[in-house]
Amino acid sequence: MNEPVRTTLMEAEAREAPDVAARLVAHATPELRKLGERLRGLSPRYAVAAGRGSSDAAALLAKYLFEARLGLPTVSAAPSIRSIYGRQLNIEKALLLAISQSGRSPDLVEFCRSATGRDVLRVGLINDAASPLASVMDVVLPLEAGPERSVAATKSCIAAMTLVLGVAAHWLNDPMMIEAFERAPDVLAKALKEDWSAAEAFFDREGPVYVIGRGPGLAVAAEAALKLKETNGLHAEAVSAAEVRHGPFALTGPELRVVLFAQRDAAYDGLRKLADDLEKLGSPVLFISADRDRAGAAVQPDAEPVLELLAMLLRFYVLANTTAIRRGRSPDHPPTLTKITETR
Repeated sequence: MNEPVRTTLMEAEAREAPDVAARLVAHATPELRKLGERLRGLSPRYAVAAGRGSSDAAALLAKYLFEARLGLPTVSAAPSIRSIYGRQLNIEKALLLAISQSGRSPDLVEFCRSATGRDVLRVGLINDAASPLASVMDVVLPLEAGPERSVAATKSCIAAMTLVLGVAAHWLNDPMMIEAFERAPDVLAKALKEDWSAAEAFFDREGPVYVIGRGPGLAVAAEAALKLKETNGLHAEAVSAAEVRHGPFALTGPELRVVLFAQRDAAYDGLRKLADDLEKLGSPVLFISADRDRAGAAVQPDAEPVLELLAMLLRFYVLANTTAIRRGRSPDHPPTLTKITETR
């Protein structure tokens, strides 16, 4: 008699993401409206985004959304400038966006506590609303993800990225973006129904993997690369499509596999050509897109490219879980890693 297949914590938590997004739409929308009004009144000159691990990928998404949609320069913070090097940055008339699942990383807490310049609005996207980080923020938007026990973060990262979309939408007061935020639960639920079984053997062998994206897709590529390291034990490197021909191209060939996230926006044609060129040079490419005529792993098309990317990422989590098991690894308990990393 065959033993029943046991669902891992990672897969079970990833599959909760549509419900998490639904809670965000239901509970966060009033606060997002207030925050949007407050940000329009403040009119920050720039934004500073900060996070660690998967939360750093969500912060990178904020950078691309704020710059591409709002025209607002957005920089990635280095919290250790305060905690290790003892310097206080001169942050004024700015949005400080901190993203964290645990809210307990000492360097991030200290960085945000010290950001007390004139007209600084500190906004936290935090899963634990009673955490030390939440206590030093001006505005806290809970991720609504609930307990996350797998070391590999899934639903909390999707929640953070969904909230980033919500912040940008309500800041712009853009009806189409706001409607896209509200559509997230349905888009995520459909992603989980996609059949990606043909891609499961892609990570069977050892060897390096490039994970490529451009614009907001680079944020998803960064998170996917992290998941391949954590769960599959593969050396995976996130690379901007804009940088591939500036050196990394020299490593192409049969030994280098490529995962390419291609949202259908202004970057799409260049991403598709890059995939074609990499394949001509012998690199196996897993092309992830809503373009079913080209994709090796597909999601439903959507008018909002960020939603396409969130759908790709959520379905990739389930794929990474499956491939980790194929490789004889536990995605829930990667060797040497812990769920909460308290960086100083």
